[in-house]
Amino acid sequence: MLWLQTQNVATTGTMNLGGSLTRQTEQDVVISEQSPHLANIGKMIEDQENKMRAILNEVYFGKARQIVGELRSVESTTEIKSRDELVDDIKRAVASKKGKDEV
Repeated sequence: MLWLQTQNVATTGTMNLGGSLTRQTEQDVVISEQSPHLANIGKMIEDQENKMRAILNEVYFGKARQIVGELRSVESTTEIKSRDELVDDIKRAVASKKGKDEV
């Protein structure tokens, strides 16, 4: 079970994220005095927990990282505006050149 919740409305807003994941495994293990039945079960549980934690990290946090990376802009707004104006100027120049060539 995974549940994340933030309620700091002033700075980060509100977020609720929850989910559940079930996994099953089967393993043949030799039972001895050094590794009794309970120790083998404990090791299997720990292995599954680690696998599930890695999956959750990849799915939830990896996707969140990807979304934030796409939303976040490294360029300042003035640089973006300047670039957009340059693109518009080039488009107008090409359009006017095209119009003169057709006459």
